[in-house]
Amino acid sequence: MKTIFLFIMVALMLCLLVAWFVFYVKGRRFALRNRLQKADAIVVLAGTRGNIKFLDSKISTAVRLYHQGWAPYLICSGKFSAKVDGTEKPKLIPLKELQAAAKNGRIQEKDIMNASKNWDVNLGAHYMRSKALAMGVPPEAILIEDESLHTRENAEYVLDLLKRYHLSHVILVTSPFHQLRTYLTFAKVFQPHGIEITNYYADTGEWHPATWFLSRKHRKLVNSEKERIKLYKAKGDLL
Repeated sequence: MKTIFLFIMVALMLCLLVAWFVFYVKGRRFALRNRLQKADAIVVLAGTRGNIKFLDSKISTAVRLYHQGWAPYLICSGKFSAKVDGTEKPKLIPLKELQAAAKNGRIQEKDIMNASKNWDVNLGAHYMRSKALAMGVPPEAILIEDESLHTRENAEYVLDLLKRYHLSHVILVTSPFHQLRTYLTFAKVFQPHGIEITNYYADTGEWHPATWFLSRKHRKLVNSEKERIKLYKAKGDLL
């Protein structure tokens, strides 16, 4: 009986280990992180997914890389983040501005109403700039892109800055579950211009490749990213 019990316990532990490894590999597929090398700028994207820790961790990670000397510039990108309860009173994008963006093909008509209720300009690029300044990054080292409404525009408007300052290698920082789609989007835009990307997902303190599957919210984030990757790949927005 003891032998059978031990066999069952070992088999169960092996099954759990295999299951964990499968989820870990899946998590690493989304949370891209390359070996760091000297670059021209660190690009950090706005976005909370409703959790201010995701936004704050991105800017904290980017600032840490700046202070470690990996790049001389910090580029904060994004007009808004999804509003978060308990933060400063949101400054929402006016409905007319969103309608104009939809008319110009920048966003979809179906997204207008949700955007008008949730897209908070107070949590965009200027929020990240303020955080970076408070953490000791000099103002002359911070570049701002505060017009983009989605990841493709992040890449396009950042590209304009890179051209203006003659920069050709960036360290790309965003939330770990968003890193894969961000990379594929930026690579699609950057590749024709020979701009190199080093991926470095943010240390959120919450979402980690080894444990993400234990949280229902984090599983939903990954499933959401999978669907968005399929959608945007079909549109031709990804590498």
